[in-house]
Amino acid sequence: MIDKRTSLFYDFYQSLSDRYESIGSLLKKALPLMAEYLNADRIFFFDWIGEQSIISLKMMCIGNKSYYMQEDVFVDKNSPEIIKFMEDGIGDSPTLDYPAVYNLLKWRTPLDSLKTIQSGAPAGNQYGVIRIERLKKNKPFSQSDREILSGLCRELSVKINITEVDHYNTTQLRRALALNELAAVFATSLRLSDGIADILKSIQKTFQFDRTSLFLNDPKSGEFKEAYTSDLSGEIKEIDIKEAAIAGVSEACSKQACTPLIKSDIILSLPMIVQNKHLGWLVFDNMLSRMQISDEDVLSLRQFSSQIALAIDNARLFERVQELSNFDDLTKLALRRFFNEHLEQEIYRSERFNLTFSLILLDIDHFKGINDTYGHAVGDEALKAVSEVIRASLRQTDIPCRYGGDEVLIMLPRTTGEEAEHIAKRLMKKVSEIELPSRVTRGADIKLSISQGLSVFPYDATNGQDLINCADKALYYVKETGRGNWASYSDAIKQEEKDKQDASNGKTDK
Repeated sequence: MIDKRTSLFYDFYQSLSDRYESIGSLLKKALPLMAEYLNADRIFFFDWIGEQSIISLKMMCIGNKSYYMQEDVFVDKNSPEIIKFMEDGIGDSPTLDYPAVYNLLKWRTPLDSLKTIQSGAPAGNQYGVIRIERLKKNKPFSQSDREILSGLCRELSVKINITEVDHYNTTQLRRALALNELAAVFATSLRLSDGIADILKSIQKTFQFDRTSLFLNDPKSGEFKEAYTSDLSGEIKEIDIKEAAIAGVSEACSKQACTPLIKSDIILSLPMIVQNKHLGWLVFDNMLSRMQISDEDVLSLRQFSSQIALAIDNARLFERVQELSNFDDLTKLALRRFFNEHLEQEIYRSERFNLTFSLILLDIDHFKGINDTYGHAVGDEALKAVSEVIRASLRQTDIPCRYGGDEVLIMLPRTTGEEAEHIAKRLMKKVSEIELPSRVTRGADIKLSISQGLSVFPYDATNGQDLINCADKALYYVKETGRGNWASYSDAIKQEEKDKQDASNGKTDK
């Protein structure tokens, strides 16, 4: 036959049979029941980490209402009173002048249990303290009250343990799903810039750090090359690398001297390493909120940092392959496909904002003769030298392209016809100053010159191919009139009309 006290414990446990999102929500249900069973005026819950000398008040219950509280109380864990309390699990208040009893709660955290499974070491315990009070001096707690309190605390400890395990499993599942989703998104982001944005946004969404930062090393030097950061707003910012030595990352960490993990309570720094290549650092911090980074977060992020490193390495490889596919290996100039894509973009931009841009189509004068007379090795050297002059003479926004064998097509965004003429003159002069090395020419003195044709958007044409054709017609005009010079499409048209007029006048005279 079940006695009355056992039935009370069972009823209490059953009353807490729901699933709770946190210990706080569990306590809001449990504390009023405990106060009712013990006819207590007030009941308190304190959190107590055994290694520390502080118990922290978290919740107070008066009647049916519970209130979240925050108050830290110092305790001397080596005092005889505390040692006895830890042994007995229950004790009277030594300071209050009305009846008050403390009871110890003890349970194992999920992470402690996990560490026990992994290492075989005894699991640590998490502690809490319940204090019940009767504000009238003539209503002390009896021995029976104390036994009921101890029984209720045992049941509550079991339920706290279950709640923490549920919360831990739910959190781990949510994080695993989020991290797997993040890995898939990042793996499909072949462009490194897209991948960086995806990873920072997703980490912030999942872990809610004050700030997540990504430091990338230069593949050749190993020094910090670029850094990005994201805060709780989700905005991605590129930060000055000179000002980015934050969160425990020092210059020593950019090379082999880096340690595998730098961690404090509010800062976590993880290296990204693939096949002994140190790609950079992931840095997480709660410098503003001062919230401690949990061991669960550390475990999750350490596992995921290797996936991030692999994805970054793959993205860099893809960009390198893409770069090779977009640029000519001999001249280092863009290939026609790459040029055509940017030409269409420039036409769209210029139409939308009413802008002007120009094209220059050029080739090396008598290039076939150089190949035939001195050999293709000399021809290649001449083409490389001219291409180097072109690349060194243009702005970063200009796009030179190897359009044919020795033909180079140059796009000059936001450039008028008059400005393009100045550039053509400068190129012509610099090419004329090229001196090919004698080791290649075998002592021959080879002078180089170029012919150039210019066209201007939107005056000469309004689509890409027509604009190129106009530049080509201007180039043909230069070749027909002596080479080693430049001409605009409008010059070529004027000359063509003049020739027609001259031809017409000649027939008329006859």
